[in-house]
Amino acid sequence: MGPMKKEYLTQYTKWMNDPEMVQYLGMIQPMTRENEEEWYENARKNKNAVYFAILLINGDIEELIGNCGVDIDWKNKLGDLGITIGEKDQWGKGYGTEAMQLLVNYCFHTLNLHKVKLNVYDFNTRAIKSYRKIGFIKEGNHRKSHYVNGKYVDLFAMGLLKDEWKQKRENA
Repeated sequence: MGPMKKEYLTQYTKWMNDPEMVQYLGMIQPMTRENEEEWYENARKNKNAVYFAILLINGDIEELIGNCGVDIDWKNKLGDLGITIGEKDQWGKGYGTEAMQLLVNYCFHTLNLHKVKLNVYDFNTRAIKSYRKIGFIKEGNHRKSHYVNGKYVDLFAMGLLKDEWKQKRENA
């Protein structure tokens, strides 16, 4: 993982306009370069969020394959996580799981958060499997609450406590 850079916005815009990709994100409007630039500038200034680029590094060559981040509720020491692997040829290779493990570790050890959480559609089985592998627990189900691909789907709420994360790592 590495810092977000303005030069990545062209790639982000491409991903955010790919219907196969955005079905997992709940987006309904096309994204323009201007939208991405506005998002980037707001993200850069936001003291309640941290965003990362997900990079494959081979020697001096960096390949951008996704991004991830955390929106932070400092009072409650709670992080709301998000991740995207935008390069579809990199799906299913474990990069999302690895990036999410790094993000969770950052949240608990660097930011000293107490809990992290996320939402995931019921049909995103690859992500659900990844989150469970990391230690996330399904905490709730918003039944048929989101309209995706012509039908209503469930939205699962998943969470992970810092103590659970520590225990899982100690037992590994």
